Amino acid sequence: MIQASVVPPEYIRHIYPKVEGFLDRLVPTTNGRFEKIDLLHDMLTGRENLWVVVEEEDNEEDIIGIVITEVMHYPRKRMLAIQYCSGDRLDEWMDNTLEILENWALDNDCEGMELTGRKGWVKKLKLQQWKEEFVVVKKDKLERTKLSLVKSEKKDGKEKRKQPASKGDSKRHNRNLSEQTA
Repeated sequence: MIQASVVPPEYIRHIYPKVEGFLDRLVPTTNGRFEKIDLLHDMLTGRENLWVVVEEEDNEEDIIGIVITEVMHYPRKRMLAIQYCSGDRLDEWMDNTLEILENWALDNDCEGMELTGRKGWVKKLKLQQWKEEFVVVKKDKLERTKLSLVKSEKKDGKEKRKQPASKGDSKRHNRNLSEQTA
């Protein structure tokens, strides 16, 4: 039998050696956003919840997966966010685990559930009546651009934008000019 259970923060230290391998598999999927120590911190402080998926066979328990969730407090609603999922034989435990998470979300006054992940999740979760809502785009390797200096002249309390001032402008205009970056 396969069952998912939430691990209270005070038991994380005891179970950590058994789930560390699953966390190792998660870290690369965060694209540099988190390391294991960050995930561990969030679970120990109760910010996120660790769920273990356990297979019980012949009175022995084997952890075959983990799910990390977080209750998101938006201004108008609470949502249970599935932040991470890692494990073996996902197709064998995903449906049951989603049902357990949904019941837990309702018990904790959440109006819905959300997941940020790779595109493969969209297809898997459509069967569970989930829908794609957002697309996340990113840009790495940001470069600082040099901003140009724009001079403006104030008339009647309103600023009038001018082209960048040349070095030959007379000094008499400088006392009425303010510098701005654009």
